[in-house]
Amino acid sequence: MNRSIMFVGIGILLAGFALIAFPIAVTGHELFDLEQEIGIYLLPPAMAVILIAAVSVDPRGTTVGGTFGNPEAHLDRPTPRPAPASAAALLYNPHEPARCRYCGSIIPAELAQCPRCARARECRTCNRPLGIVLERPTCPTCGLPEARCRCPRIPLKPVASAGRARRV
Repeated sequence: MNRSIMFVGIGILLAGFALIAFPIAVTGHELFDLEQEIGIYLLPPAMAVILIAAVSVDPRGTTVGGTFGNPEAHLDRPTPRPAPASAAALLYNPHEPARCRYCGSIIPAELAQCPRCARARECRTCNRPLGIVLERPTCPTCGLPEARCRCPRIPLKPVASAGRARRV
């Protein structure tokens, strides 16, 4: 709130009330005179000045380098704080498809099961079988989507092949 502009608006408001009350107090007549009309016309601008002062900033507290009367304003910018350490980068793109480790078919990122052999796909972060929550693949251990999994990584068990070679 800018108090200096607020006092100007209050002064205009008091002058308008004084002009409205002047003929009644001095002469005792309740007829509209020129002074009362001027006083009535001063009320809306006074209210507008008061409202502008209520929403404007105080130049004594916040200025641009003392332009509006604050010579003690600090012109140097504060040094930015270092960014917090972000989580470890993913080793994979969460939108790219994965390969089924049993049959080798491509599994879209939106699916939690292989469309060919119907086995659960492993989480690419912790290698545990994925579940599905709200139609998205979710790690059953931490309950988060695959891309935000916080579980520790477990080693994969070797797959027992049925005797046929798998093409890559």
